[in-house]
Amino acid sequence: MASVPFRHKHLRLNQAKLERVKSTLGTATETEALEGAMDLVLAEAEILKTLRRVKGKARLKNLFD
Repeated sequence: MASVPFRHKHLRLNQAKLERVKSTLGTATETEALEGAMDLVLAEAEILKTLRRVKGKARLKNLFD
């Protein structure tokens, strides 16, 4: 497997929001929090892509009614 290039970035971020993400994900560092948040966004994008592809092709039962 090829190594993934890392780049040093200088970002201006909302510190309170970053602390909430860090706490929510249970990470030790801000870098881990940002990596985890990006992983979640990418995973959700894949889920949405799949849902759009099968839209109208399956019968789903709403379990919450």
